Amino acid sequence: MTGSIKTPKYLQLKGCLQELIAGMAKDGKDCLPSERELGEKYGVSRITIRRALEELEQEGKLYRVHGKGAFIRKEKIPQPLTKLSSFTEDMRRRNMKPDSRILVLDYITAGPHIAEKLRVAADEQVVLLKRLRLADGEPMAIENCYLRKETGSMIMDRLNNGESLYELLQNHCGIQLSYAEQTIEVCVLKGWEKKLLGNESPPYALFTCRLTYDTNNVPVEYVESKYRSDRYRFQVDLSIQ
Repeated sequence: MTGSIKTPKYLQLKGCLQELIAGMAKDGKDCLPSERELGEKYGVSRITIRRALEELEQEGKLYRVHGKGAFIRKEKIPQPLTKLSSFTEDMRRRNMKPDSRILVLDYITAGPHIAEKLRVAADEQVVLLKRLRLADGEPMAIENCYLRKETGSMIMDRLNNGESLYELLQNHCGIQLSYAEQTIEVCVLKGWEKKLLGNESPPYALFTCRLTYDTNNVPVEYVESKYRSDRYRFQVDLSIQ
């Protein structure tokens, strides 16, 4: 490793590691060499290596797992907020393979919060569809979808892992979706949620709440989702008009 004597060694190493990361990403590799191997390759101390790795971690270029090493952090998937679309559609549009793992599909009592969203009685039954959403086999989000009983009952025996709920609602149930109201916040993942999304997932997630209506302005679904903050970002295009 060579560079200006005025440039600190850790910054010189950081530049070398950025080139290494770019090359590894092209080759589909994600695990960086160990600190010992980096020291031998670049002729620097472990203190220098750790400082360079810390800066790259703070910049979101990599993450470290205790006892396992440093790994390249993949680019975040942009999600425009100008069009009502499903997770399945979003992933296909990015040439990624969407998939889902159904965790729960059952009737539950609505309760005050869900009842208000779906405009049903608090003691009325609704359908809860809880899924782990994946892209190219990688966990991306945990989704809780609540449907009115009459709607949910139509998909109970039809919905399979990996199938798009929106496509099922429109093509098999005759429900035409029109628009949705959505909010986005930051939340802390629970232990079991972090385990589902992968131990390398940050403790914080993007928490979205979406209420989707049909063409008659009747609520069809209320969805609470927790997206990995290291793999997802929401994008809004603004116009002065």
